Amino acid sequence: MSPSIWLTTLASFCEEVAAANPAPAAVAVSAVAANLGLGLLIKVLEITAKRKNFSGDSLKVRALIDAARHESEQLRAVADEDIAAVRQYLRSRNPSAVQNAIEVPMRAARAAVSGLDLCSEAAGIIHGLVAADLGAGVLLLSAAVRAILLSVDFNLRQLRSEEGYSERVVAERRMLEDRAAYQADAVLSQISRD
Repeated sequence: MSPSIWLTTLASFCEEVAAANPAPAAVAVSAVAANLGLGLLIKVLEITAKRKNFSGDSLKVRALIDAARHESEQLRAVADEDIAAVRQYLRSRNPSAVQNAIEVPMRAARAAVSGLDLCSEAAGIIHGLVAADLGAGVLLLSAAVRAILLSVDFNLRQLRSEEGYSERVVAERRMLEDRAAYQADAVLSQISRD
């Protein structure tokens, strides 16, 4: 297995993405973008909690930060797992490799959608200039979900005989896409009103 992308520089990761290699590709890149979106969420929560005039629930803020860090860890792991899954699929092209090339992105999409749920919870707490950072985080997470699910759609086309499995994945991916769009719109509307 290749070393983790998280141990390289951003410049070398970008070069690897732009190279003629099959991986890292869309899902790994999207997981990195979603991870950056969660980083912005954590940043604005940390800044908000440290303000002298903060009168909100500091335990809730800490719980949101901890949950965002957990989803961030999930995305970091999935970025590396996706690179391995793509390489495994290209080597074998067997049904279990195809399923893995679907399951790994689905985990990434779930983590990114959970990140959007956290942004929604945080939206009522975040005020002032840092709300723009929250909005940027939401946009990164939302775009990442859509890009990841696009990869799922293409990978599903490779499954021929797994109808029950495909139907379950299609139903969940629709739910994730809808929830991501709803949460993103809700947060962006709320922060633009404040």
